[in-house]
Amino acid sequence: MTTAKSHSTDNPARVEFWKSLLRIEADVAVTLAHQQLPVERILQFVPGVMIQFEKSCETPLTIEIDGNAVAEGEVVKVGDKFGLRITEISSCEERWIPLVKSKVET
Repeated sequence: MTTAKSHSTDNPARVEFWKSLLRIEADVAVTLAHQQLPVERILQFVPGVMIQFEKSCETPLTIEIDGNAVAEGEVVKVGDKFGLRITEISSCEERWIPLVKSKVET
């Protein structure tokens, strides 16, 4: 029979440590679409130029945290601003990014 380890929160220092982790800020971005363009075309950008993407208007937008896709959502209107309703969260395996690359044994 195995027993689960208990993570006690009796230690005030440990509680403050975990609370401090929740105060860390991360960049959250909503990505409409990606496209690679030749530098020659990019240098021709001027106000009014239209860039067409292959992505449909109905396709969900990607939510990225610090450059990593973590969810998808749909645009919603909130008063005179817009927001994003999250429709799907990526699985833990898709969101997990190793901090240190492991050595591959040969």
